Amino acid sequence: MKQLYLISIFSLLLNIAFSQTNPGENYISWSPARKLTIDDFVIKTADLKTNPSFAHFSLSYEVNGFDFMTKNFNKKVHNYVIKSASWIDTTYNIPQILQYQQTLWDICEVYTRRFRRELKNNKKKIAFGVDFVKNLNAQIMTDFSKRRIEYDAQTKFGSDSIKQIEWEVRIQKELDELKDFSIE
Repeated sequence: MKQLYLISIFSLLLNIAFSQTNPGENYISWSPARKLTIDDFVIKTADLKTNPSFAHFSLSYEVNGFDFMTKNFNKKVHNYVIKSASWIDTTYNIPQILQYQQTLWDICEVYTRRFRRELKNNKKKIAFGVDFVKNLNAQIMTDFSKRRIEYDAQTKFGSDSIKQIEWEVRIQKELDELKDFSIE
């Protein structure tokens, strides 16, 4: 189980770091009004012997050297779930799994907004090349991965209902604090 978890984290990081996404039916953009459903997991399993679910997140950006003149980077950084790369065990507690994966996606949105904020605050650095953006992306994704591990440990992958609620409240507060960097 630990190996599958590490492989999943590695896969997530690779996709986030190197993805150039093309939104379509396979990609779901994060939205406060749209929550994950069982249909968002294309791969359905039964009685899986490892983790009961995995949602494949993609944090992508479209920034070039001329974007230092941009006032707002919100529409240049995206947070998606990739349906065809996400799986769910249909014999497990579906509401709990969906709540767990939604919280992970919300955490990813916090880091997406932090990325947007840092781009805005450092937009003059973009005039000198996009290496700054690549390094910032790597740092944001490292921070997200550490936070995900912390969340997983504290909530026991969403199964500790008290800790789960505490995390949901904390993440919602962070999203509210970063509302200027949302796409809505």
